[in-house]
Amino acid sequence: MNKSTPTHGILGPEPMTVLTDVLLAAVAIFFGARIYGVSAAPVHFYFALSFFLIALGTLAGATIHAIRHTSLVSRVPLLWRITGIAVGTSVMAMLAATFYLILPADYADILRWTVLGLSILYAGYIWRDYRFRNVIVFYSIFMAFILGAMALNYVSTGSPGAKLIVVGILISFGAAAVQRSGFKLARHFNHNDIYHVIQLIGLYFFYKGALLL
Repeated sequence: MNKSTPTHGILGPEPMTVLTDVLLAAVAIFFGARIYGVSAAPVHFYFALSFFLIALGTLAGATIHAIRHTSLVSRVPLLWRITGIAVGTSVMAMLAATFYLILPADYADILRWTVLGLSILYAGYIWRDYRFRNVIVFYSIFMAFILGAMALNYVSTGSPGAKLIVVGILISFGAAAVQRSGFKLARHFNHNDIYHVIQLIGLYFFYKGALLL
């Protein structure tokens, strides 16, 4: 055996990243299913859809980290596209839920078509240019809008659900900052792993908040 060739386990050189991605996906699916079961209201449907899209993105991310040092590396560009599209459209689903929370249903029904159109345009753009910075810009802009809308809803109505979602968004922004910093606690607990753990906390606040809407 060539000693200069690195050997990795079945999860690749970043096993904790794969495992925390899978954990994040499992929690997102569980939370999404619970939210979907609350009621047939659009606000719960779109929040559940957001969680399911997060799960899709994190599963694709886990696969990327597991295979990118293997003979299956040629699949990575496709998986990055899936990840980017899933992350961006998860925010759009949350935006649709926000419209149904803060606006009369007739107006929200109209705006959801705008959300769908933006999602299609975004998906087409990411399919051509799947650099993750594009995903981050899109995600940040619309998540900031949702943050403002939820904060105003909490101030005007005292909604505990909106308050918890605001907290979840702030935690998510903090998680993203850690991820971008490159900070790591150990060789097998890097910035991506820390991001996933913090994001789990953020998802919990999204989940608890959505249940109360």
